Amino acid sequence: MRYTITNEIAGRIRLRCDLGFIDDGEARGVAYDLMRSGLVRHAEVHPANQSLLVRFDPARREEVLAFIAAFDPLRLPREDEAGLEDFCNAIEMASENNRFQMQLAFVFMRRWLFRLLPLPLAMQRIWVLLRAIPFLRAGWQRLIHRELKVELLDAAAISASIMNGNWGEAGQIMFLLNLSGVMEDHVASRARLALRNGLITRADNVWAVIDGQDVRIPIASVTKGQILHLNAGSVLPVDGSVVEGEGELNEASMTGESRLVHKREGSTVYAGTALEDGDLKIRVTAPPGVSRIDGIVEMVEQSAQLKAGAQSKAERLSDALVPYNFAAFFALLAITRNVQKAMTVLMVDYSCAIKLSTPVAVGSAMDEAANFGMTVKGGKYLEKFAAADLIVFDKTGTLTKAVPHVESVISFDDRSENELLKLAACIEEHFPHSMARAIVSEAERRGLDHQKELHAEVKYVVAHGIRTQVGGKEVCIGSSHFLFDDEGVAYPEGARERIYALAPTSSIIYMAEDGKLVGAICISDPLREEAASVISQLRTLGVKRFVMLTGDSENVAANVAQQLGIDEYVSRVLPEDKRSYVEKYRAEGYTVAMVGDGINDSPALAASDVSLAMSDASDIARAVADISIRNTSLESLVIMRLLSQRVMQRIHRDYRAIVALNTGFIAGGVTGLITTTTAAFLHNELTFAVTVANTRSLLKSAKANAELSDGTRALLEDHHLA
Repeated sequence: MRYTITNEIAGRIRLRCDLGFIDDGEARGVAYDLMRSGLVRHAEVHPANQSLLVRFDPARREEVLAFIAAFDPLRLPREDEAGLEDFCNAIEMASENNRFQMQLAFVFMRRWLFRLLPLPLAMQRIWVLLRAIPFLRAGWQRLIHRELKVELLDAAAISASIMNGNWGEAGQIMFLLNLSGVMEDHVASRARLALRNGLITRADNVWAVIDGQDVRIPIASVTKGQILHLNAGSVLPVDGSVVEGEGELNEASMTGESRLVHKREGSTVYAGTALEDGDLKIRVTAPPGVSRIDGIVEMVEQSAQLKAGAQSKAERLSDALVPYNFAAFFALLAITRNVQKAMTVLMVDYSCAIKLSTPVAVGSAMDEAANFGMTVKGGKYLEKFAAADLIVFDKTGTLTKAVPHVESVISFDDRSENELLKLAACIEEHFPHSMARAIVSEAERRGLDHQKELHAEVKYVVAHGIRTQVGGKEVCIGSSHFLFDDEGVAYPEGARERIYALAPTSSIIYMAEDGKLVGAICISDPLREEAASVISQLRTLGVKRFVMLTGDSENVAANVAQQLGIDEYVSRVLPEDKRSYVEKYRAEGYTVAMVGDGINDSPALAASDVSLAMSDASDIARAVADISIRNTSLESLVIMRLLSQRVMQRIHRDYRAIVALNTGFIAGGVTGLITTTTAAFLHNELTFAVTVANTRSLLKSAKANAELSDGTRALLEDHHLA
């Protein structure tokens, strides 16, 4: 494929390519192939102008150009041939950016052509009237329904301009309304794409029932009619109907209702819902990706409860001000007997700017969060996290690296370490927790084949452990509370001393067989290097108190809290107790943010004012969380805090500017210092300027980020924002 380089800086090239007439499918296919190659970090193909934008490691420039040159314009890949699971978000974002640029160009071109073409006066006025029809229709609909809303005020301002002979002013109002609308739609579309690609948990594999046995298969191979086996803690990857078992499902992701719903044989279940307790076998009625996304995104977009309080306030305030605008118009008309001066309060209003600028600010912040790998399920949670003054942390997988490893295996009978580890891996492979993954990984590292181990139904007891039957014997594996308190397993003499001597700061997974302790698995999970710095930065950003809730032992919890500077910790805490602690802190007047990753964290996540799930979180934790963090660094919490605080500062600053300046424009128009036309022009320009300003990055200023740690600034720089 022939190309010409039109612009180049280190690591970024824009090319004009000989692509011919290609459609969006081929454009996405080319972008996918480029990113799949591993040579480029990001690729955008714009069919309209035959351009290709790529970002890459500068050292691989020649390889990138050679790869591009190898494309055959007559046989370009298509998105439906390649599939875009891994890169669909980036490609769809690029497509949306291209659509926005085309729409923006059209709006400006239409305006300039109208002003430059030597059209007869009558045709110009007919054109203005035709463009005014949608606005007048919207206003009329509000009027006949007796709703004094912003649409009625816009229609009144356009009508007043036309009746007063200010045809150019009417055109200017409609131009700015269209421009603001295009911008608002663009921000909303980007936020929608981020939600669609970030809200839903994409499991790599699922358990399918094949010939009566549970077999792990790739999610991509799931077909309609297939039977899947789902354990507690899973998020359903498909729509289906229950054919066996019972369970309690959290359907908040679909309905917004947090109450658990009981499901049994014959019940319908939906993709994106979380199985909190129980065991289900379901028949697939819709394969992955067919039905789950649209419903969830629609819920997020339409639920008024998920809007930021400031956004909802802006919408209410905008509509509430409309009657006062009309009242002021008639009052001024009665006092001044001057229609021109009275019209100023119709042409200059507070409602339009407030209603347009606030959702753009919130949507832009959610979009910026998505660029950092953070999905925010509603503007409400930006506001809550900005106000949070107490943060509750889980320990394992949150403050630790979520890459635990087995330090040692202790046997309390005549079996070897490997025998016990193989048995544990066979049971733990069914559950998506970091501790379980550590056991399975260690078994694989040692070359232990646990796949052939026979066992019956595995029952997960939330935050405690697992109970199953193996070889006719009941096997339990889990926490000390589960085995020794709930199951009544006795400690062998000297077991505590032996465990503590070998692993004084390790987390311990115990295993019992028929009520007798047979082994202990000591697991170490090092702290994240950035954890102490993150807590220090968050404290600087206004968080007053930090609490760690963990099911781990007292000595492990105390050691972690001391190293990180955490104000308070509670060890050996149960899931229901975690929730109680969160509720207690809220009752004390704190705005509580909960950060967790495990199945055992889900009750506390749901009870907090705002909840955050880390990158390696369980399916159910991600389903419950208000903010999902998809990158691996705790520094993301600092970035989210900054983003949340700055968007709220931006909104409040907008309020003050809009009220102050528009009041001045109205005063100038009423007193005659400026003409009504000038006042209206200044108002429209202010609305446009504020809306445009609200699309700018909140985190790009290096000066504003000077208080951050080197790690946080590096994360910003990696995203080309610092």
